[in-house]
Amino acid sequence: MATTRIADIYEPLTFAETISERAIELNAFINSGVAVQDALINNQASVGGRIGDLTGNAPLTNVDPNISSDDPGVNSTPQKLSQKTQKWILSALNQSWSSMDLANELASVNPVAGITEKIAGYWSTAWEKRLIAIVDGVIADNVANDSSDMVVDNAIEDGVNAAATNLISANALLDTGQTLGDRSTELGVVVMHSVVRTALRKENLNNFVEHSEGNVRFETYMGYRVVEDDSMTVAAGGTSGFKYTTLLFTGGAIGYGNGRILMPTEVDRNPDAGNGGGEEIIYSRESKVYHPYGFSFLSGSVAAESPSPAELKNAANWDRVFDRKNCGIAALITNG
Repeated sequence: MATTRIADIYEPLTFAETISERAIELNAFINSGVAVQDALINNQASVGGRIGDLTGNAPLTNVDPNISSDDPGVNSTPQKLSQKTQKWILSALNQSWSSMDLANELASVNPVAGITEKIAGYWSTAWEKRLIAIVDGVIADNVANDSSDMVVDNAIEDGVNAAATNLISANALLDTGQTLGDRSTELGVVVMHSVVRTALRKENLNNFVEHSEGNVRFETYMGYRVVEDDSMTVAAGGTSGFKYTTLLFTGGAIGYGNGRILMPTEVDRNPDAGNGGGEEIIYSRESKVYHPYGFSFLSGSVAAESPSPAELKNAANWDRVFDRKNCGIAALITNG
């Protein structure tokens, strides 16, 4: 019987655009407003190169103003305007999937059915994990080099015997937000593991609000939009139990841009596979920059052309270049 193959209806540009659009829809981080597309990053990354600079003016220093005088011999001393540079790094990734002709023929399966959604889901998960690794890295750098001024750690090593003060709570989130001082009101999204969200639900403090378009209901807690993701960092307690990292973000705390890809997707055939039965292989490639504003990626221990998740988590690869209040990320560590 005749079987429709991927190559029969595959159109590269349409296929790639559909995957990209669907992946964005599935990515809870981007949809929450935490990550926003940055035109400068996008322009730099789209012309090639794996590392780029974001240079901007630093805030004006808050020195007392001069007291005016009628003495023409007394001159003011102008304050200088300084610049700060953040370095971003590109992640160029790819994956491929194969389909044996005979398996599809015997199963009467259309190999194209749902393939864009499956690939989109794969990329959404992959980028979300890397985004969490990036935030883990800047938090690790903060603990190592900036006196943990972005972190509240209420966890104990013996997690099984954790008390209420070691668990997620309204007070714990308020303390975490306070690391931003008077800018804590700008925090709008909380990202947590399902174990932590379940603890909140037991307190019956969660609400649901309608999206402005009326087609989605968002879960909220204390006014924060709740994003649940089991990719969130979980560490084993030193004695028992676990430690969960919950993240608070201001809107647009992370910028992203798309890199340059010559061939985002393509299909290849291997007619010899399966003893001549034939095989089709589909390749998908994505190239993106995710950059937390206020930090520089140092690239000191990156072994390949793009950083691995472990390298993104490495505190030695990050350095905060902005003041604490100008970095819209805060972390809470609890036993649940």
